[in-house]
Amino acid sequence: MAEFINLLQSVPTVVSGIVGTLIGSSLTIIGVVLTNRSNTERLKTQLQHEQNVRRQELKRERAEELYVESKKYLNAVAIHYLPYKKVMKGELTFNQALDLTIDNGSKRDFEPHRVAMIIDMYFPNLQKPFNEIMEKRDFLNRIVTGYKEQYKTGNTNGTKWLDPFQVTLEELSEAIAAFEKLVASLEIEK
Repeated sequence: MAEFINLLQSVPTVVSGIVGTLIGSSLTIIGVVLTNRSNTERLKTQLQHEQNVRRQELKRERAEELYVESKKYLNAVAIHYLPYKKVMKGELTFNQALDLTIDNGSKRDFEPHRVAMIIDMYFPNLQKPFNEIMEKRDFLNRIVTGYKEQYKTGNTNGTKWLDPFQVTLEELSEAIAAFEKLVASLEIEK
């Protein structure tokens, strides 16, 4: 009987110990869940920040690359036409101009397709001024081709071609200068 009484007295102690353990464990689990949620939010914020920094860094690098590559390319475009102006003035033959063009082309250290790709992918707002430059380039090509056809017939007088050529060449130079200013003024968001 004494043993039974001891057993009854020990039951409330065991039950209260179990209840205390359950409450303590529950509070620990709640604390772990809250800590994990907080850590997850902090990591998401940190990851977003790192992605933004990397995106800005990549855009800055592409802006610098565009500046260098477009300057090389557009200067070469402008220089390409200078010998043909001299042919139209009668200072060079067409073959001499072609030789100069070939010589300049062999020294090419730029990538026109890279310029276009950077503009398309990273700076679409530059597409319109770049296309205007390309349109002027194409018009100059048509003038040179027209004069070349005339030249092949033996008529080397370039007077009728010189005025539109000169005007377009000046417009090309102005468009290139304006484009270079736009590229130099690109703002990379911070």
